[in-house]
Amino acid sequence: MPDKPFDLILIGATGFTGRRAAGYLQELAPEDFNWGIAARNPDKISALADKLNIANDRCFIVDNLNKERVDEVVQKTKIILTTAGPFSLYGENVIAACAKFGTHYLDITGEVGFIKEMRDKYEETAQKSGSLLIPFSGFDSVPADVAAFLLQKEFDQPEKLSIKSYYSISGGFNGGTIATMLNKFETGEYKKMNNPALLLGQNSEQNIHTPKDARFFGYDSDIRRWSAPFIMGAVNSKVVYRTAELMREQDSLYTESISYSEHSSLGRWYNPAPFFVVSIIVLSLTLLGPFEWFRNLLKKIMPAPGEGPSEKQIENGYFKLLAIAEDQDGQKASLKMSYPGDPGNKSTVFFLCESALCLAENTDKLKTKSGFKTPISALEELLVQRLTERGLKIKSTNK
Repeated sequence: MPDKPFDLILIGATGFTGRRAAGYLQELAPEDFNWGIAARNPDKISALADKLNIANDRCFIVDNLNKERVDEVVQKTKIILTTAGPFSLYGENVIAACAKFGTHYLDITGEVGFIKEMRDKYEETAQKSGSLLIPFSGFDSVPADVAAFLLQKEFDQPEKLSIKSYYSISGGFNGGTIATMLNKFETGEYKKMNNPALLLGQNSEQNIHTPKDARFFGYDSDIRRWSAPFIMGAVNSKVVYRTAELMREQDSLYTESISYSEHSSLGRWYNPAPFFVVSIIVLSLTLLGPFEWFRNLLKKIMPAPGEGPSEKQIENGYFKLLAIAEDQDGQKASLKMSYPGDPGNKSTVFFLCESALCLAENTDKLKTKSGFKTPISALEELLVQRLTERGLKIKSTNK
């Protein structure tokens, strides 16, 4: 793509997550990496450019609902990075343009139904143009994708592999995440999430078996802690299943049948308080999210788009992950993963930007790949190596 002057353009740069992503790239992208920022509000993008010392010729005004303008910007760059959600509202024109013009694409969506719809519409176009589209490149769903990828390597293509992940997190919500969650309820996408094979192809050969205790609330003797279903498990499980299917197609079989579930690790037996709080939140969102009055209440009390936790809250946050895999014979393997900082904000920016930089540095190695991929099925070991070199801690704790 020699006619594209930019290596990367970040769309949604003036949003809460977008501003942090722009700051990350300004600090850590290579000096010869030619990247720019895009957003729809001229005043906000000018203020961000001044703050980060970004030249005017690297700033673009673009409304994602304006197809012609989106096409113009997408044709200028080899990679589009976008944080402008909800993606089902603001994402299609960007995806369509990337697929058409052979521009690679990454986002931080957790909107599985939307990505399935986009794949059905634009997969063939992307494959013809050579565009590699990698949604789910934030905290949703890189840790889950990486954990499953590494754990399956501990087995010799088992007939059956069951993976349980336990998250311990500290952080806050930003308005964009809230808006995306509410949009799932408003559009009815949440109804599709009961289908574990939602992201799989029509004639998929990848089998899925039902996870054990996927909806368990209570004291988990396996980890000796209180536990409840992790709120992003419904998204991340489908990404893991899609990766398993794609790796099979790439002659790197995970397993004949896979299950994946996510749970919150919420304190030792003598302190059930965190368990009760999280359980109430999870059940409230699940049971009341479909009701408009409840969504309106959340809009009033939760951060609005563009707002989020304080810098202190973000820096003091963290995520820790314990993932345990077991095959059909009862053999087990496990790992621990962690990254400092609020998972929904700092970790997401880390995963998104490093995934994009990994793609940028390895485009020659990835020429044979195109169309919609998951982070691991696109970047494989290249991504794992890059993330660990830049601060993601992963430790095998095999039993």
